[in-house]
Amino acid sequence: MKIKKIFLIAFAVLPLIVSLIALIFLPEEIPAHYGANFTVDRYGSKFEILIFPVSIFFLSLVFLLPGIFMDNELNKKITLDIGLALILVMNALNYYILFIQANSLTDINSGIFGIERILLLIFGVLFIFIGNMMPLSRRNSFVGLRTKWSMTNDTVWKKCQLFGGISMIILGIVFLIIAFVFPNIFLMISLILIVIIIDTIYTFAAAKKYGNKS
Repeated sequence: MKIKKIFLIAFAVLPLIVSLIALIFLPEEIPAHYGANFTVDRYGSKFEILIFPVSIFFLSLVFLLPGIFMDNELNKKITLDIGLALILVMNALNYYILFIQANSLTDINSGIFGIERILLLIFGVLFIFIGNMMPLSRRNSFVGLRTKWSMTNDTVWKKCQLFGGISMIILGIVFLIIAFVFPNIFLMISLILIVIIIDTIYTFAAAKKYGNKS
């Protein structure tokens, strides 16, 4: 687990280092914002590229610090694994953003490497990974499918994590399919919201059914 912490810290800092180096080569003004049609609608200072890597660094702390207060070693491992996977995804997105800025792309959704396809592929793989981790977790207040109902007791927790894990894996697979068939960011967000609603409803039903079991 110590090795994974080192990797997490390294990948938390690496995007900032790379971005600082990139500042030397970027023009003073770069595409700073893209509209709903994924074409540039605002230019800004090249120093704005530091916002995302700084965010990555603070996000890594969200997964490093809770482990200090967790008693269950398995939950610590799962938290670290999910955190590392997410930070790796954020690293990939950061380098994709740097590629966009370096080439001053005005349309980031054209071609085989359009942003919608990239996001669907990256988060498809991430959700499949997280879905496999969820059923392994023990009841806690940080990772997993957590609602006031899923926290009722250990039996409800296990049922909810299994259901949530399966739904995440299915969602990830669907993302990988539509990435090649019909890449669409609004469809991606809609599917995420649908899964959240279904999973939340299941935690309520599970608490009603298994709430009196230990």
